[in-house]
Amino acid sequence: MKGKDVAIIIPFPAQCIHINATGIVYKGPCYVSAITVSGDGAAGDCDIYDGLNTNGERKFHLEVLAGTTFIANLLHPTPFDNGIYVVVNAATTHVTIQYIPTEQGIPL
Repeated sequence: MKGKDVAIIIPFPAQCIHINATGIVYKGPCYVSAITVSGDGAAGDCDIYDGLNTNGERKFHLEVLAGTTFIANLLHPTPFDNGIYVVVNAATTHVTIQYIPTEQGIPL
């Protein structure tokens, strides 16, 4: 298709990471395709930043009640240019992030 931008999806498996502490999940450009947040015995919340600390752009803020889980399956994966940094409110907040490094597919 000459003159048009085309997204190419290459069938590589997404990577997942589960954390319950504030920190870097991934360094470098990627796409986030799903986020799961659980409040294990207490209400939980998390902020997810595009960057290596809280100076990056906050892309998501998710909250759950005690003993509940929320799954955000993103219809279109969200691009992160610098990396994924997660801030959780307590060790009882569990976050699982599914992401695809850009070198594995979905170029713009």
